[in-house]
Amino acid sequence: MMEYDLSRIDYTLCGITYPDTLKILPSTGEKRQQKFAIGDKNGILQCLSIRDEEPCIHFKTLPGKPITCVHLALSSGMNTDKIFAASGNEVKGYTRKGKLFCAIETSVSETITSMCVIGNDIIICSGRSISYYKDLREMNSYMCEDRVLDVAAFTAPNSTRVRLLLLIANKGAIVVESGHLVTRMFVRSGPSRLAVPLTSRSTEICAYYGAADGSIGFLTYNEPDLKSQCLVDGHELGPVTCLGWFTNHLGSHLSVGRHDGSIQLYLLNVDNVDDTRLSYSYTYVLYNHLQFCGEPVTSVNGGCIGGEEYELLVATFSGRIFGLRSRNLLESAGVNSIPADALVSRRAKLEHEVARLEKQTANERDKYQKSTRSLQSGVSVPPLLDVEYELTGTTKKGWLEARFISAVPLDMLFIYCSNQMEVHTDNVAVLNICPPQDEHSSDLLATVRCQSGTKRLWIRLRPLHEAVVTGSTKVLVYLLPAGAPRVARKLTFQFPVLPYYTQHEGGKLDEKRSWCELKVTGKFSVAEVTSWLSEALTGNLPRPSNNQ
Repeated sequence: MMEYDLSRIDYTLCGITYPDTLKILPSTGEKRQQKFAIGDKNGILQCLSIRDEEPCIHFKTLPGKPITCVHLALSSGMNTDKIFAASGNEVKGYTRKGKLFCAIETSVSETITSMCVIGNDIIICSGRSISYYKDLREMNSYMCEDRVLDVAAFTAPNSTRVRLLLLIANKGAIVVESGHLVTRMFVRSGPSRLAVPLTSRSTEICAYYGAADGSIGFLTYNEPDLKSQCLVDGHELGPVTCLGWFTNHLGSHLSVGRHDGSIQLYLLNVDNVDDTRLSYSYTYVLYNHLQFCGEPVTSVNGGCIGGEEYELLVATFSGRIFGLRSRNLLESAGVNSIPADALVSRRAKLEHEVARLEKQTANERDKYQKSTRSLQSGVSVPPLLDVEYELTGTTKKGWLEARFISAVPLDMLFIYCSNQMEVHTDNVAVLNICPPQDEHSSDLLATVRCQSGTKRLWIRLRPLHEAVVTGSTKVLVYLLPAGAPRVARKLTFQFPVLPYYTQHEGGKLDEKRSWCELKVTGKFSVAEVTSWLSEALTGNLPRPSNNQ
């Protein structure tokens, strides 16, 4: 078996990043070396290149709303140098030099989570809605039955119409054209990310997908059927958070970034799309439990970043951007190959940066000491601990899983609940359940002590089998960081009465089976009904219309 001897080289650090917010720009002229654009939670979009192993910023925008998606135009021509960034309900377009050439303030009420640009057409996904813009004007829209996770656009044969391949949160994949549903299918693995093959034609609807259970598959649409083919089983792999492409002398690879911090390369047979098989896989464990610093991978793409040879460019949740480069290239581009002037300049920059940080630290320390000694009344507000979290239903014996991702290492977690529950946690932490002070008490108090450098953690909870649950259960989780200041972030989870509904797999409905129907009449509003359902069922429920 071939071995890829890849080594990590750190490039820069930005703010917290969301999935699919790092893009590599195509090369210009005779040089193969490429620039890349990255958007972060602070609302800063910057375009960088690497020179002598140091980042060089070409443009950088001012802070604003969190950037949730970055995309490049798909068509060949003038738009290949255009960078589109989505933040809130706005989409802005920038040139390679950082000039703002277009801005769209959409009518959507929710944050834009994904988008696609093909020629002069922009497809925007926000919550359950998809909006299609042509020449900066909204042409049509479509409302899905659940949240839209990702989108890919294709042109219709012998037509200017655009067809969309969408992934839906209810484990569905659909094809939409001109604001109308063409076909749909159910995929058991729950696909969440799409990657269109590099060699596919723009009119051929096909894409690889990464799923929540860790599996990799392939979607194809041949009128009138949409088909799915699983290429790699999930097994014990983490959920797929991002997909990209990596090319070298062996061919095109599908690069996969996962929630557990691992990166995989799959050498695929792209010449025969109908007979796609996994022919080679390579797993590079970016962070493992022995190093105690795992965090999700948010973007992974291949390109010529640090030199004339291909490498993997990776972005993580906390904003670390680094490359995975062949060890032979690193040895050839060692310190001996760097000019003396470049080394002197690099050392001067590092000394200046250290001096600036020392001065900033001293100023902040003096400011804090003055505020504590001041007799004036005031409130000291520590910074909010930046944590991303989600509550997902598992399919094994009714466990509900809460996932936490922190920008800084965590020290401890405190879990409190008024009802007794079973608790499991990750193997990077030590769980301790405190016995109740009163033998008749039903309260739960548990502590989770994390290992050094832990940024990613999950806990699983479920009610005891003998417990009688008559309503939803509120669980309080307090997260403490490992460093100063010693502040706590309080998170509240509402556990539903019926945690088993996520075990139900959809698929094709049997129309011959009898249906059970429950009718409730009375003086109540739609909001009250929605509140009752959220108390009983897990997950994000669809927003009902006023006539329901």
